[in-house]
Amino acid sequence: MDSREYLEGLKRAVIGHPALTHPFLERFAEGDADEDGIRAFAIQYYRHVRVSRLYLASLISGCREDEALQLALAEILLDEYGGLNPEETHPALYRRFLAALGLSEEEWREPRTLPEVEAYISVHYEMCRERDVRYGLGAMGPASEWPVPPIYAKLSAGLRKAAGLSDDDLEIFISHVTMDVEHARIMMDATEPYVRDEEGQRRVREGAMRSLDARGVMLDGLYRAVYREPVPVSGESLRAVGKSS
Repeated sequence: MDSREYLEGLKRAVIGHPALTHPFLERFAEGDADEDGIRAFAIQYYRHVRVSRLYLASLISGCREDEALQLALAEILLDEYGGLNPEETHPALYRRFLAALGLSEEEWREPRTLPEVEAYISVHYEMCRERDVRYGLGAMGPASEWPVPPIYAKLSAGLRKAAGLSDDDLEIFISHVTMDVEHARIMMDATEPYVRDEEGQRRVREGAMRSLDARGVMLDGLYRAVYREPVPVSGESLRAVGKSS
């Protein structure tokens, strides 16, 4: 299959993955979370946000001979670091959101990280440290840049309704809705040379699906933490972490 045709098909598979319509996202977008639930979400999701740029850094270290790929990843990483402005890094923007919720540093540092969030982090570190960069490309390209705009649109909508936050308070979410469209273009151009054969296509897809499966599990954990009840879907609706489709 032609590489561009393959990437279009992969995009459809990514957008159609159950993680993008997870019950947590659908319910949260309606503003159906109380104060304790919003605080639980904010604290736990920060555990992911504060390290997500390190996945990219790990992936760059594996691109020893492909300078074009290094540059593409570095361009996205520069945005993650706020153009090297310490007040504009993505973790810094997220901490503004935490402050808008009235959470002190002690409060957001103290709780134990959910095992589902830890699993998501571990899966991404593992893939981005693989000797074969195609797994990490699938995870950090198709599985990250295409889904984030619709996911973050739902999160910001729910936070506006439930917590009455302003666009300034929600900058970390709103900025990704537009920024990741450009990031997706960069990542797809960088990934294209790696999916010109069947083996490359298989490995990029495996990385993407493992990432999305892990995201689904993380959302399971967030649902239980925010709503203090079981996730209203069968266990078969989301694949287990680490399995490919």
